Amino acid sequence: MADAGKPEPGVREWVTVINGSIVTFFFTFFFYGWASLQALLEADGVYLAVCAPEEPLCSERTSRMILLYTVDNLVTVVTSAVVAMAIDRVGPAKLALLGGLLQASALLLMALSEGSVSSPFDGFLVAFALSGVGGATLMISNMKLAFAVQPQYFAMVMTTINCLIDSSAVTPLGLYRLYLIGLSRFSIFAGYALACLVLSVSLAFCWSGSPMRILKAKSAEELKSAELAETKEGQGSGSTRPRLHGLSVKEQVYSLEFAFGGVFLTTQLFRCNAYLGINKDLLQSLGDAEQNNLYTQIFSALLPASTLLLPAFDLCMSRGGFVFTFGVVLCLGVVWGVVTLIPSLQLQLVAFIAFTNYRALLFGVFFTFLGHSFGNRTFGRISCLCYVLSASLSWTIWPCSNASRELTGDLTAMNWFLLILGVLPIWMVVLLARHLRRFPAGELCTRQKPTNSKSTPGELDEGIPVDFDSVLVDFTPKSSSKGTSGWRNCLGAFFC
Repeated sequence: MADAGKPEPGVREWVTVINGSIVTFFFTFFFYGWASLQALLEADGVYLAVCAPEEPLCSERTSRMILLYTVDNLVTVVTSAVVAMAIDRVGPAKLALLGGLLQASALLLMALSEGSVSSPFDGFLVAFALSGVGGATLMISNMKLAFAVQPQYFAMVMTTINCLIDSSAVTPLGLYRLYLIGLSRFSIFAGYALACLVLSVSLAFCWSGSPMRILKAKSAEELKSAELAETKEGQGSGSTRPRLHGLSVKEQVYSLEFAFGGVFLTTQLFRCNAYLGINKDLLQSLGDAEQNNLYTQIFSALLPASTLLLPAFDLCMSRGGFVFTFGVVLCLGVVWGVVTLIPSLQLQLVAFIAFTNYRALLFGVFFTFLGHSFGNRTFGRISCLCYVLSASLSWTIWPCSNASRELTGDLTAMNWFLLILGVLPIWMVVLLARHLRRFPAGELCTRQKPTNSKSTPGELDEGIPVDFDSVLVDFTPKSSSKGTSGWRNCLGAFFC
């Protein structure tokens, strides 16, 4: 029976989930459908004057387009970190409203702007930077939807939201098709801005009330359970609750879970975003321009197809667990990376399918892992730190693509680099597997109490050597006496 006075998820929460899902699909990361968006802008004559009349698709125009994408991507990653830091305290309602206003403003600016010939700093650059801020704000606020429903639906809702973030990349294809049937760029983006404003205001209203009370109750419950756990001897590997719930951010950072999350997101987010930014140019180098950008449109159309596999993704996590699912993600990433190195336009369809499912499953399992491992109370701030690490690579998409052209004359070197980044995290998955054998409550599909429940915190299971794994995971927070909490005053509320 539920505790007296404790709010329980109901119809209001599921209405909020549905509204948030619609906003996520249409207005978060639609710039990831860059191939179609770039085609729309080029068809409308944006930056056409920077090329000679006899060369309408010159490298200078392509470079200006990639710059827009790079700026949007970098701003998105940085804003995600900032917003994730704030959401635990500000809440998703206010951020949903703010994100909607910013995204609507960005879309309106895209409708009105004209590209500058002399300088890359024009209205479009401001618009895409503003879109990065608005989209990231909406995305982070909607991540909290999974915490507002019943626990058994947590993984499903979190995976759904992340699949819809990927699926939002198909919306530029719809905009491009509207442009091809005769609508002007102004009417398309202005109407899109109005829809964004209406739906985001509706979402902010849905969040107010019982959904917010549920989030606050879960945070209080996690904090209370952590305080109680400090008084129980030997709870480390025998607890049925993930060991990091309720701890401060500083204590959570000293864990293998955080090290794994930082490495995995940094490398794989860069791979995804870089491929989305260079894909149109890659396809054109293989002859897609002669086929009226047919494969570019197929790629954009396939991006939301992963949503159809949501039951399979949920089954993969609930039955296989985190380690198995992360392994599947890496396998899909290797298939996609290898195929991009083969100079065959038709074979790129295999890369499209692998990439679509790789990206959807990657973010679905990653944020489910963060939410399950760290809990609702610090989910935003842990996500913030992971995004800060990711920003260290995100800004290099534009210079890396230019360097690849200097080295090989095309994007071959860039594709090799992306493939290598897909192989590096394998050793982290191995460490995570060994770690979760010692702390089974951290695994999504494991709920039973381990047989060695009498082991004390920091005690290694037989056969597991002391290495990087044990150094990180054996950090066991001591009882936080008043005399030892001075670092909290120094570092501020962020780490508490």
